[in-house]
Amino acid sequence: MPAPRAILTGTAVALFVVLATAAGVRQLINGPIQLFGDHLRRIDTTEKIVALTFDDGPIPPNTLRMLDLLDRHQIKATFFMMGRNVERWPDVAREVLARGHEVGNHSYSHPRLVFMRPSRVREEIERTDALLRGVGVTGDIYFSPPHGAKLVVLPYVLVKMQKIAIYSYTDPKEWKRPSADVMVERVLLQVRPGAVVGFHDVLGGETLVAVDRVVTTLKAEGYRFEKISNFVERVFPNR
Repeated sequence: MPAPRAILTGTAVALFVVLATAAGVRQLINGPIQLFGDHLRRIDTTEKIVALTFDDGPIPPNTLRMLDLLDRHQIKATFFMMGRNVERWPDVAREVLARGHEVGNHSYSHPRLVFMRPSRVREEIERTDALLRGVGVTGDIYFSPPHGAKLVVLPYVLVKMQKIAIYSYTDPKEWKRPSADVMVERVLLQVRPGAVVGFHDVLGGETLVAVDRVVTTLKAEGYRFEKISNFVERVFPNR
């Protein structure tokens, strides 16, 4: 019979392996690595350019307020929209397009797509694509995964659909509802030339203030703002 100390040691090792494996899986799901398929969170450049993106809209009045802010700064962004919100507020989605911004797909209902069946994942994407086409979106429709979550199934579906996954390089952690000061500090510490800078237009309030200050600061530092399609053209010129 093994000694009690040996049993405890073996249990501790097994527990460590399980925890390490779980941590590794979490990192693959939520971290900066996508196992396969075309994806983009930052382009390799020293040029002072960033792509400003917004997730979860369109929702009035906050999406419209963000559009007004972008108009004041005379910059264009990419809005990754949820299908159910496009379905409910198609006129707001059309307004985003009318003001010269780009629109992408952020799934229909914003689920975690990590452990869903491929057919269910594809339905979330295709349903939203159809709604976006209905409000006037043309050309390629890029996809921003809800929660930034991915593993195997989502990349597999995106490869089959010939779609590029877009992730934010910066993370202001808006879901924690921090102050504008905190969000600005986080983003400015993380931002690099070629980064995708992501926010959520639907939140309004502190996010609106934070975006204003981040854009003002980056412009003062000599940064220019491009749409995601411009970044894609640089990285995947033959698509």
